[in-house]
Amino acid sequence: MRKGWVWTLVVLLVLGVGGYFGDNWLRGYAEDRASEAIFAELGDGGGAPSVGLGALALITRSVPSAHVAVDTVPLEISGKKVFLTDVVADTGKVTLGAKEVSVASLTGSAMLSYADLSKIAGMPVADATEGRLKSRYTVELFGQKVSFAISALPQVDAAAQVIRLTKPKVELDVNDRFSDIALSQDQLDAIVKPIPVKLDHGLLLTSITPRDDGVAVGVDGTNITVPIP
Repeated sequence: MRKGWVWTLVVLLVLGVGGYFGDNWLRGYAEDRASEAIFAELGDGGGAPSVGLGALALITRSVPSAHVAVDTVPLEISGKKVFLTDVVADTGKVTLGAKEVSVASLTGSAMLSYADLSKIAGMPVADATEGRLKSRYTVELFGQKVSFAISALPQVDAAAQVIRLTKPKVELDVNDRFSDIALSQDQLDAIVKPIPVKLDHGLLLTSITPRDDGVAVGVDGTNITVPIP
């Protein structure tokens, strides 16, 4: 879903299918229809998704749980359009209301490329060793602008919805100017700024793990309400 998280729309569609076609024994049919709905929403780039549902409760228009796996999901993080890949999400009870879908709980995991993380951060971000992220900063020192790389350990502040870059240190390349530069820890802390990662619908980024091909992220949410488009 281009205005929110795909799996909530999918459960909405599935509940609509279940309510129309009947009994719980048609769950497999509903799952297939949900998979088709995701594919149609995301287009060819989304890959062939898989959907698993608990028993459909047609009277209450709810499912006790849902499991969705999608290759690629477009979404906005802090106002920047990015793509999550290898998306897997599990929900608690999902209920279809008159104007919204209510999700009791959701836990998801996905991969975010360094290119998209750089877009969110507003600066180039790359992998570094030992679970660190590396960015290049330009600051004014001794009356001159100096550019150098700083690596830091990323930690998610779920309450503030930012990635804090902790324990920063200068990563000097042999071709860097001012190779003898020395910055105090306070100076480094002042240079390195948190990366905002605000998600829609009360979902929270809960974890980030740098890898060679991108960062693995975790997402959680409780009592989520998504308006029906």
